[in-house]
Amino acid sequence: MRAYPDIVTTLAEAYQSDRDKAKALAPETTGDGGKIYLLPDAAWARRISGMLGNQLANQAPDSAHAVLTPMPSGDWMVSIRAPLNRPSGAVQLAEQFATGGGRAAAAGINALPATALSAFTAAFMAHFSP
Repeated sequence: MRAYPDIVTTLAEAYQSDRDKAKALAPETTGDGGKIYLLPDAAWARRISGMLGNQLANQAPDSAHAVLTPMPSGDWMVSIRAPLNRPSGAVQLAEQFATGGGRAAAAGINALPATALSAFTAAFMAHFSP
């Protein structure tokens, strides 16, 4: 870091810029049990998607969150976080879809077809409703 302070500064500024863009996002769907975010097809969104899921979970520990990132194929990569205060159910939801899996508190779907987006939304809201 000391040897290349300009590179470190550039990386830190770029990361902060990515975070600022993520903060400006509004959820695509909001329900009693959680929120679903659809990220834009942009490099910053791909870089920040994992951090965003964790940040959302920490900010609202009673809610579930899903962060969907578009893929070049037209499918969505899905990251699911169960509520931190009830860390279970994420994998059961993910496994309802062909490429889903993970852990009780955090799971994902590697390639959710765009045609299955509404089915995922309905399943997410039903699964995490109180």
